[in-house]
Amino acid sequence: MKKTSQLCFLSAAMMALASPAVQAQEPATQSKEVLDAVSVSMKRDSTMRPYGRVNEVLSMVQRYGQGLFRLEFTLGAKDPKVPLPAKPKLAVVHADAFVPIPIEADGSFQLPVLPKEQAKDAEFASNIPKGTANMRGKILLTVKPEQLDMAMVRKVMKTARTMRSEILPWYLRWAFPQFDGVRVCSNQTNWELEWPDSSTPGQLLSIPLSADSKDMDPEESDAAKKSPAARRQCSTITGEERWPDNARLVAPADTSLSVRLSGQP
Repeated sequence: MKKTSQLCFLSAAMMALASPAVQAQEPATQSKEVLDAVSVSMKRDSTMRPYGRVNEVLSMVQRYGQGLFRLEFTLGAKDPKVPLPAKPKLAVVHADAFVPIPIEADGSFQLPVLPKEQAKDAEFASNIPKGTANMRGKILLTVKPEQLDMAMVRKVMKTARTMRSEILPWYLRWAFPQFDGVRVCSNQTNWELEWPDSSTPGQLLSIPLSADSKDMDPEESDAAKKSPAARRQCSTITGEERWPDNARLVAPADTSLSVRLSGQP
């Protein structure tokens, strides 16, 4: 182990109010957005997963996930020979409203949590030919690398276990698989955990994390096609290590965090 110095940083946030002139333009802008969304020919698609079940998972993650997780979705073509429209449109439709779903440039989107009574009969609607699309979801961590310490890793793992084994009914556990740990990835293997040295006030102890050559960053394009040396390097912290709760991650600026699921290489 080695000793290093410790620095703390503070940040501030600001809020600004829109001017009356800008506020006066909002209704027209909102009306245009609604018209744009509705003007696209969209039909209900019962071949997609029932929204009631999806909403049940979303609401439980929101209620019991302690703000640690969010679900992100993407649309893909079932058959590569039948590509999706160049600009796919998606919405959730129920008896009381038509809710357009914004789709990001990379094709990802998030779904709204509806009241239970609305979600019960809600369906997806889209401009995609019926039965040609797959919707895939993944669990993302909301924790930032600079927030990660062993206490946070253990909180993530405990919350995930509790949600899967005690909160989610058996028929929804497909949506929340078992976790093996928190994955740390960056271009270089320059990660450490550091914590205060109780024997020397003002000093820190640190220990390096080892890379796992078989692990891959789930956000890296074509990672499986690259050699271990060419792709981003990763290490997984399980929470079972004997390091103290206040051992915090020190990592490169390009570091990303993700959950490593059971069964992943």
